[in-house]
Amino acid sequence: MKKWDIKNNFKFQISNFKLDKFTKILLENRGLKTKKEIDAFLNPRLENVTVDSVDIDKKQLAKVLKRIEKSIKDKEQIVVFGDYDVDGICGTAILWETLHNLGARVMPYIPHRVDEGYGLSKKGISNVKSEMPDVKLIITVDNGIVASEAVEYAKKKGIDVIITDHHVPSKKLPKAYAIVHTTKLCGTGVAYLLSKVLRHIPRNEDDEHLELVALATIADLVPLREANRVLTKYGLSALAKTKRLGLLELFKEAALDASVIGVYHVGHIIAPRLNAMGRMEYAMGSLRLLCTKSSDRAVKLAWKLGQTNRERQMLTKDSFLQA
Repeated sequence: MKKWDIKNNFKFQISNFKLDKFTKILLENRGLKTKKEIDAFLNPRLENVTVDSVDIDKKQLAKVLKRIEKSIKDKEQIVVFGDYDVDGICGTAILWETLHNLGARVMPYIPHRVDEGYGLSKKGISNVKSEMPDVKLIITVDNGIVASEAVEYAKKKGIDVIITDHHVPSKKLPKAYAIVHTTKLCGTGVAYLLSKVLRHIPRNEDDEHLELVALATIADLVPLREANRVLTKYGLSALAKTKRLGLLELFKEAALDASVIGVYHVGHIIAPRLNAMGRMEYAMGSLRLLCTKSSDRAVKLAWKLGQTNRERQMLTKDSFLQA
């Protein structure tokens, strides 16, 4: 027989908020008891998501801004070094677009899952160096916080490394030029706040990158509380109105109505298609889909992502049956 654990004892402690009893139970069960906590949960505000609110080190951020400004001024080659999952791809798209629009010489780079493995590595840096011999600055997205050996290798090659990441750090941080880090967001969320600072966007102003933040936040399974919940709420609204050609074609390929897209659709329909390329082939295809300005290319890339995801599903099914 199933035993139910009744979490709420029905003794309401919330007396200064006009809510029905059922809502009070749900809020208390989520640990929300004060008027401030309840208001923040029920009425999320984008302007409340700031560098300060997620505990990003402002001194490190100032170093990052100064270094990037120098790179843009001196026309240095910059590489945005992402990851091959949805979080890394979306964050890379945000930083690449931001720096490109600011006039930087910048290229995105996604490591190959099999050939290079996860995160910033010696092999990844060597491959970047071979493709772009004059690279002077690497900015990681969704990786790098434990890549001490790779950072040292980059420095020997004359490359500064700026780390933006959200993973749990080791006891000894990499000796990077600067680190923009918090565990309160996904990797794309960190890149998004850095992008806003670079573009001097007011705190309460929406922008075209929120849709990518929602995709990454949901796909990376970070807890949808506090800043993540706010970014997801506004990001889903932005996703429903997106003008990104690649996403629009991906919705068509998946037979989705953009106006009703929610957490389920992102987590179980959109994200698997974006993730499939990194798992089966090369994740640059997913990055190109997010950033393309060509309608024809968007159609081809959306079909490719859908087809690759179907192949992944069949391979998973076959492996399951074999096991």
